[in-house]
Amino acid sequence: MRITLVLGLMLVSGCIAYVHSPPGRSFPLETSKALYKRETGIQLEAGGGVGADVGLPGFNLRVRHGIVDKLDGSFELGYLRIKTDGPNLANSDRNLVTGRLGVKYEIIKHIAVTAGVAGGAWAGGTFVSPDVSLILAWENPYVVPFVDGGGYTSHPLGEKPVRIVEDFFRGNSEVFRVAPVFTYGWTAGFGLRIPLVRNTENATAPAIVLGTRFRGAIYEIQEEFGRLLRLDRQLYWYGSFGFEYVFAPRRSR
Repeated sequence: MRITLVLGLMLVSGCIAYVHSPPGRSFPLETSKALYKRETGIQLEAGGGVGADVGLPGFNLRVRHGIVDKLDGSFELGYLRIKTDGPNLANSDRNLVTGRLGVKYEIIKHIAVTAGVAGGAWAGGTFVSPDVSLILAWENPYVVPFVDGGGYTSHPLGEKPVRIVEDFFRGNSEVFRVAPVFTYGWTAGFGLRIPLVRNTENATAPAIVLGTRFRGAIYEIQEEFGRLLRLDRQLYWYGSFGFEYVFAPRRSR
C-alpha cells in the first residue's frame, strides 16, 4: 500500500514508512547569460508542482548580482505550500521554506554552469541541499529559449517525525511517525526568457521568464535494522513564470 506526502512517496509495508528529504530549489528560471559587472537583478517567480497526489504551489524571490564579467552570485528565498488528498498529512504545518546561495559562470555565450547550497525547514525538520546544473540557451535580442539539467542531494539535519494517518479497510486507521531520509536526484527543464526591451552590450534588459521542469527523487527504503531493502523513486513536474527587473550599476561622475 502506498501513500504520498509532501515531497516524497511514503512506502507503508507492515509498520514501516518513509519520506524523502526535499530539495532546496524548485523554480530555477534562468538562461546562460550572467549579469554584467555590478548589475543587480530582482526576479519574482510563482508556480506549482505535482507528484503522485501531492500539490506544491509556491513562489520564489531571487536577487542576483554581477560580480565580474561572466560571473554572478545569487540569493534566493523560496516557499511551497504542501497539499495532499485526504488526511494523510496529520501535521498542521504544511509550509516549506528555503534559502539558497549560488553562483553562475557563463562559460561561453550560450553555455553556463550554476552551483549552490540551500537550507530549509518544514514539518520534517531542517535540511541542507547542494545542487549543480548546466544551462544551454540561444541568446538573442527577442526570445531566448533555454534548457537545463543537473543534480542535487538533500541531507536531513534536525529531523522531526512527520505524522501520517493512513485509512485502512472497515474504517480503521493507523498513525505513522516517520522522519525524512537522505535523498538525491536529478532535474531537467526548458523555458523562455522574453526581454521587454532590447539588451545592449553593457546592460541586461528586464524580462518575463516562463518554464517547466521535471525532478526525480531517489532514496533508500530500509528495514528496521538498517538493511537496504531497495531504492525508491518519485517523479515531479513543475510549471512556473516570473519577472526580472535589472538595475544598472551606478556610473561614477
